[in-house]
Amino acid sequence: MELNDKIIIYQTADGQTSIDVKLENETVWLSQAQMAELFQKDRTVIGRHINNIFKEGELDRNMVCAKFAHTTRHGAIADKEQEKELTLYSLDVIISVGYRVKSRRGTQFRIWANRVLKDYLVKGYAVNKALTEQRYTELKQLVSVLGRTVRTQEALTTDDALSLVAVVSDYTYALDTLDKYDYQQLAVEQTTNEEKFHATYDGAMQAIEGLKAKFGGSQWFGNEKDDSFKSSIGQI
Repeated sequence: MELNDKIIIYQTADGQTSIDVKLENETVWLSQAQMAELFQKDRTVIGRHINNIFKEGELDRNMVCAKFAHTTRHGAIADKEQEKELTLYSLDVIISVGYRVKSRRGTQFRIWANRVLKDYLVKGYAVNKALTEQRYTELKQLVSVLGRTVRTQEALTTDDALSLVAVVSDYTYALDTLDKYDYQQLAVEQTTNEEKFHATYDGAMQAIEGLKAKFGGSQWFGNEKDDSFKSSIGQI
């Protein structure tokens, strides 16, 4: 299965049924008609079970039900296609319906779907990690070029320009440090017994407030999501 594939063919263990399964948002999706084919039940039976699942509050319709565009051939005009919305149901619904109709095929499909999703997520993580590393390298290069450009501009002699150079340089250093930490390559260098600066939570918050006042930060700037920042400062 290629990571970019959105449709995966599922074939039952007996080889009698083949279904095009949609892969989207880290789960698999089937229509009522496809579930009827999979579980070898009438579509009205599948529809009744789905309605009961929502009525009984077992699952939230808004979380497990979605509409997808579906292209079909036009019934009246030859060689013409038309696009319709098709309601599909996620793996949670498929599993629940499988239990209700007491289908062995439901268990087989669940095992297959979990294997496919695991494979998809592992590949997705690998691709995202590669993209992140590529963007990180590009960002470092951009910051480096920006720093050299600012330094070569004779007109930039004000305190703001010099501050910009310092920010660019410090940002590059911070990226390198974080990268070394992630790959367990961070070495302690050029240390002394003298404490030049002691990081505290109150001091950090004062610095953030100063940045807000200087650069006009938005209402979201520097807002803590929880106590994790305070805890991290306390560990330094």
